[in-house]
Amino acid sequence: MQLRRLIVSGGLSICSVAVPALAHAGGALFQEDAGALANACGATDGCWTNYLRVSDLDGDDDLDVVAVNYEGFFSAGTAEPLVVYTNDGAGNFTNTSAASVGGFEGRIRQVAIGDVDGDGDPDMYVPDANGGVDNLFVNDGGVFEPTPIDIDSNAGAARFGDFDDDGDLDLFLADGYNSTDTVHGHIYTNDGAGEFTELADAIPAPAGGTDPDDVDLLDADGDFDLDILLNNHSGTNELWLNNGDGTFADATDGLPSFPGGFHYGPGVCDVDGDGDLDAWVDNMGPGYSEMLMINDGTGVFSDETAAQVSGNSDDDDNGVACIDVDYDGDFDAVVISLFTAERYFDNDGTGNFGSLGGVFSGTGNSELWGEFGDVNGDGRLDLVTGAGEGTPNTNRVFLGTVAQTADVTPPAFRAVQTVDSADPDTEVVVHFAVTDNAVTDEGPRLHAAFLRVTIDGADQEIPASFMGGDLFRAVIPGQPDGTAVDVQPCATDREDNEGCADAFGYVVGEVVGTTGNVDSTGTDPTDTNGTGSEDVGTVDDTGTASITDTNGTVTDTADDTASGSDESGSGPPAGGGDDGCGCAQSAQRTGTNALWLVLGPLAWGLRRRRSRGPSI
Repeated sequence: MQLRRLIVSGGLSICSVAVPALAHAGGALFQEDAGALANACGATDGCWTNYLRVSDLDGDDDLDVVAVNYEGFFSAGTAEPLVVYTNDGAGNFTNTSAASVGGFEGRIRQVAIGDVDGDGDPDMYVPDANGGVDNLFVNDGGVFEPTPIDIDSNAGAARFGDFDDDGDLDLFLADGYNSTDTVHGHIYTNDGAGEFTELADAIPAPAGGTDPDDVDLLDADGDFDLDILLNNHSGTNELWLNNGDGTFADATDGLPSFPGGFHYGPGVCDVDGDGDLDAWVDNMGPGYSEMLMINDGTGVFSDETAAQVSGNSDDDDNGVACIDVDYDGDFDAVVISLFTAERYFDNDGTGNFGSLGGVFSGTGNSELWGEFGDVNGDGRLDLVTGAGEGTPNTNRVFLGTVAQTADVTPPAFRAVQTVDSADPDTEVVVHFAVTDNAVTDEGPRLHAAFLRVTIDGADQEIPASFMGGDLFRAVIPGQPDGTAVDVQPCATDREDNEGCADAFGYVVGEVVGTTGNVDSTGTDPTDTNGTGSEDVGTVDDTGTASITDTNGTVTDTADDTASGSDESGSGPPAGGGDDGCGCAQSAQRTGTNALWLVLGPLAWGLRRRRSRGPSI
């Protein structure tokens, strides 16, 4: 079997539909819904919420909230409740922690959420950040039953991801939080039923930095497996590239030097539309400003902040989130800031960012985390934030206002792994990367990701499983020799907007071209058509398809299909309706919408100075 990586720049591998411009209603895009999340830790102070997740825990198709609490950053502090707020579907939240997690309390900095036992509902791993016992909470219809796990993790960060590419979610725990451990992480592989076994020597020795407090899963080098970006509270971050089997090689030397301060929550997304993943890191630039790291496609990042970011301040911040609230096909950035209002940076489509004021209502709060999603079902992005290090610590909900356009834009495809050939009776695994309007720790918010597959004329859909980051995988069953297979990756978001990448095809036992897969210029990357690189297929912007091989060129402009053959094989292009798009039911984000905002000053507030206990 031969696999090929198709880079999809700016989502242009999918057909376009008109998207309404963002409406201007004379106000902010996000308005606080005061008191939406009731205080769970007393009448005045509130919990110290280090981290939170916005996720559908009970399977009723709306987004609930998990607030992860632990008093203080590095002191032993006191145990605080793990709080579950259940959503009624309209953005009204009720504290159901007693029923949902049995009133569990602990010293917790992060949790991992994902379906680890294959029953279709999300489970939760709850590590102890102070050397206590970890717990795996298995979901039974929204009620989580804790099982103590014999792991003393000191975990400041945790994440589920399919690291060994076997279709189930494994576990990464970031070790060494508030400790002198010389190990910064562990990989635990899943047997498919939620039983985890540590994979020995999977993580490289620490390359620098102390107190890991966040982790991001990403395909940094474009090989369709999950790599790890570890955020250390101070000093350098660490980048580990997956060897393909769940073990990792140190690639920290591919990160720029970090001159800045304490940092908490990187944001990972493709900011410049070149098909690879870039990253923001809070507080890592001079004076506690954010650093923008641009990827060269191989996992080597450069600091482009000075050239590409304007209007930022030196406030003490706690994370960066990537969103596309104006649906123009690029990711803007939101800085989660402590004591000042969240800050919004508009992307010009090529990765150049400028600050826009007045996007968020209200003043600052002691936010330590934030995550986006539509919590009240109106099709607009909302923001949920968790607070700590202040009095009171108030977790907040910011609802999307009518100045936002409701989401009618389908998911897009950052990259697709196409298939040139397959051996008889052998499964074919197809990987693809999906983006939607927000990047979260549970990936793009989708109803489904799947393959539309036609096998010898018979159509079927094959579900794809979430791997982590923005990656999905689907398995096409093995077929007899000579079977023709056509494949189209698709996804639907929570608003049931459907998008599909261009189709590709292969014949089992033969090497065939994938000429229906176009890039942003409308020209297919050079592939082989049975014999070698001299066989090239193209699809031009007018929809005309052609194949040039050693025996000549055949061009058919009537139905946008063509074929050509040489001594060793044949390969018709896989895509082509009369519009030359190559997909019949897909749509793309357009780049013509403008973001209309009322510009206003941001309240910058006071900059935090951390001096309690160890330097934090």
